[in-house]
Amino acid sequence: MVGAMTEVNKHASMLMFDDDAEDALLVKTAIRRIEYPIQFVHLQTGTEFLAELEWIKQSPERMRQTLLLLDLNMPSKNGIEWLRELREQSAFNDLTIVVFSTSNMAEERARSRLLGADDHLGKPDSVNDLEKQLLRLYERWLKPAM
Repeated sequence: MVGAMTEVNKHASMLMFDDDAEDALLVKTAIRRIEYPIQFVHLQTGTEFLAELEWIKQSPERMRQTLLLLDLNMPSKNGIEWLRELREQSAFNDLTIVVFSTSNMAEERARSRLLGADDHLGKPDSVNDLEKQLLRLYERWLKPAM
């Protein structure tokens, strides 16, 4: 998966770091329904994720055109730990990070934002709802970078 977005490809990219393949399929389906060109990359392991991050940070343009959907409930290192680690590295200041969680509680949203997440997305009940939320994220965070 490393280098999922090529230099020729000027499309926005949504990376999803989540161990749940079903959630990834829902996101992929919703992205296909959006009229904008968005490349979707699903990463399930820390090794895949770190390799993709290394590739992304080689280009400021790539960094600005990437949105990371970060799941909180990961098996070995949770999303909060990953979020802290990324925000401690200045190389990832321009990476848009959206926490993607089954919980949409105000307390969790506030905690995510306090730790450096740009946004928080509660996992919706339907593909239609997810499509609307992803479109909102695209228009807020990625479209201006294009």
